[in-house]
Amino acid sequence: MALSQTFLFGGADAGYGAVAAPRRTRWFWRWQAWRLRKHRAHETAGGVAVVDDFASLESHGYTDALFDLHHALAHHAPGLLPESATYFRERLIRELHGTACATLFAAPAGTIGGYCWARVGSPAQAFEHYRRIPTLAGLGHDQWRYLELRAAAGLREAPVLALNGIGLDPAYRHGFAPLKKLLKPLIEMGLKHGATRAIWWAPRTSPLYALSLAFGADRALETPTAAFFTLADVRPLAQIFAALPASGIADLLCRVAPPRPPRPPRVVAEPSTGTRVKFG
Repeated sequence: MALSQTFLFGGADAGYGAVAAPRRTRWFWRWQAWRLRKHRAHETAGGVAVVDDFASLESHGYTDALFDLHHALAHHAPGLLPESATYFRERLIRELHGTACATLFAAPAGTIGGYCWARVGSPAQAFEHYRRIPTLAGLGHDQWRYLELRAAAGLREAPVLALNGIGLDPAYRHGFAPLKKLLKPLIEMGLKHGATRAIWWAPRTSPLYALSLAFGADRALETPTAAFFTLADVRPLAQIFAALPASGIADLLCRVAPPRPPRPPRVVAEPSTGTRVKFG
């Protein structure tokens, strides 16, 4: 999906390890959602700005900061092709049009520490956007055709939540709280507009690949460099995200896949982007 090409939880070898079969994993999350059906955690979305179109993104002065972080991360993600500022701006205009939402994670220094955006539409509209991502230009016609037919069989023509971009600054790649804050509003936006299904893609070597499997997603297409994922029902995750803190979700992830290797000692650098923006 631009989903991203940027590493969320460490290096390419820092995945969650072997994951159970998707069907069994999905049943695990459904069971957890049922078990938590009467729970409601009172968490705020503190530190996250939510915008619903490109005009709002631009008026709040987030566009340049978002590009700076995206561009910096692209240079550290194997297989991801960096985009020019002009192309990235045009892409945001396309993908934040209609029923869309972007979430931005505020770093302590007032910069953007993470981002995610998604759009609700038909599967055909989602693939129309994916086909224009430079990193995916290497997919052949037959691969796109296979992917679209495979996804259509599961997604049909019902509205789908298409995740188009996600990334975290290196200082926020460990721990689930930043990712939860970014994803929760997007999932809720999708459900509000009738999208119970989701689609995204991830680099084959990225920890996001293993995390997608840990949440029970199906691989609609896999190449040596990338994989497309579909999730037939995001409602269990929405329930769990609403009921549990990030630490509780991380504990559940460890039950369906081995935990990641310990984080090596390192000096935390300043966030990648120097563009300052005001949140709230």
